[in-house]
Amino acid sequence: MTGTMPLSFLSPGTEATVVDVRADGGLLRRLVAMGIYSSSRVTVVCSDRGSLIITVAGTRYALSKGMAMKILVGGYTHETPEQLTGERAS
Repeated sequence: MTGTMPLSFLSPGTEATVVDVRADGGLLRRLVAMGIYSSSRVTVVCSDRGSLIITVAGTRYALSKGMAMKILVGGYTHETPEQLTGERAS
């Protein structure tokens, strides 16, 4: 198994397991409501300069890089672009 790192460091197409969420109060409640908590699987769809688009349980969310820095992940696997979009290679 790989080590842990903040979610914001992952490249697009990478799926990982949430290990820890270093937030409290309103931010923690918001992330849990989005399905982001220990042992949940997240996939990075797009990583831009200031934000991240992720998929959690089939739903896409946009997170700021600051929010993503508070989410520690491990167990990464990289998906191909076809897997991300659901298209089949010809």
